[in-house]
Amino acid sequence: MKNYGQNNQVRFADEHEYYRFLGYLAKSDGSTKIVYEHNELQGAWASENRIQFFVDPPMQIISNVSLTAGVGNIKYRVNCNDFLQEIINLHGFMNGKNQNLSIIRKTIPPAYIQDFNNGLNL
Repeated sequence: MKNYGQNNQVRFADEHEYYRFLGYLAKSDGSTKIVYEHNELQGAWASENRIQFFVDPPMQIISNVSLTAGVGNIKYRVNCNDFLQEIINLHGFMNGKNQNLSIIRKTIPPAYIQDFNNGLNL
């Protein structure tokens, strides 16, 4: 399967892992948030898409991603523009804590809907 990011921050052994991760991100239960941070305004190189984790993610999820330390009530972050642009453009994810599950679900191939549902239930 594909790796994402210059340093392979997000990687999946197969499509099953990929769609399980999408399910986890689509939960809209306050566990995660997708953000676009304007880091260049704070002296960094450029803006960055990030996944913020507000809880300790399950092992099935963190085995696929490189987590960095969070700030404040954010426990961990994943910085990976490539991956986040893909799920925004191809699967209908949006910035914020709440995702439109019905839009995202329509983009999931039938062969992987059980994996997606498993991610929702983690």
